[in-house]
Amino acid sequence: MPGYPGDLYAADYVQQQLAAAGLQDIKREPFAVTVPIEKGASLELLADGHLLQLWSLWPNLVRTSTVPPEGVEAELIYGGLGRYEDLEGQDVVDRIVLLEFNSAHRWRTPASLGARAVIFVEPDETTIEETRKKWSSAPLDFPRFWIERAAADGLKEQLNRGPVRVRLKARMDWEQHTTWNIWGVFPGTDPDLKDELVAIEAYYDGTSVVPGLNPSAESAVSIAALIEFAHSLRDHPPGRSVALVATGAHFVRKAGIVNFVNRHARNKPLFKARMPRRLDLNRVEAAQVKHLLQEKGLSADSLGISFERDAAGGFQLADIDLPK
Repeated sequence: MPGYPGDLYAADYVQQQLAAAGLQDIKREPFAVTVPIEKGASLELLADGHLLQLWSLWPNLVRTSTVPPEGVEAELIYGGLGRYEDLEGQDVVDRIVLLEFNSAHRWRTPASLGARAVIFVEPDETTIEETRKKWSSAPLDFPRFWIERAAADGLKEQLNRGPVRVRLKARMDWEQHTTWNIWGVFPGTDPDLKDELVAIEAYYDGTSVVPGLNPSAESAVSIAALIEFAHSLRDHPPGRSVALVATGAHFVRKAGIVNFVNRHARNKPLFKARMPRRLDLNRVEAAQVKHLLQEKGLSADSLGISFERDAAGGFQLADIDLPK
């Protein structure tokens, strides 16, 4: 993920591997993105001063899990799966709640009952659907964290023996960082086709509901395939010229491929002539857009669009300028 050490390592590795595979005229084009950067989080057991490491979860829209510098001192309780029956008989107000990660969106239950924060226990396994339910598309000021299972098991044992008071500290900042698109060309060998260019793209970054713990293992499959394809093109030269493009920041609103297209395709007469300067509003069903926004829990502002009344009193998309 951009802004973390692994991003630079991945970019260097991809560039080296593409060069070793014979890709020619390699370019490394920088661009900036804004990402949430983990600055550290901890849970101190006030009885003995023992510190446990935490990691902040992905922000609620723009609101990170940062707490005041002095931290949040509170009693820790165990909330199981976050169901009302799991919390029955416990005072949730101003508590920090230890929850199982595979609890869907039920972290919002202790949040609505007045809890100060939630700490999710590392599961044995989970799904992408679970991770997507761990943040809000609204800037909800409710810190959420991840703790490793071994540490969480120790906390559960202490909670079984009696009350546990803790001090939680955390900071995550939005920062602008540089990442890169890396690309080059295998020249075509057919005299009649070599001036035609085919571009093939794969991204090399990854994402995680816990930005500070981001192995990017699954997303590495695509870039591994692109590198392997480069070896194939070296051994079997193509008739048409082929550009291989390794993009960064795919998981930051696909910033890598957007930057590449804006930097290159929009400057080519062939593509520039086909790209409208303004969105054709007559081809967009405003009612369907509003329905999809409501279904996904998104605001129009978050996507940079707005609605206005048309002559018939209905809604239409407001005029939008597209990138030049």
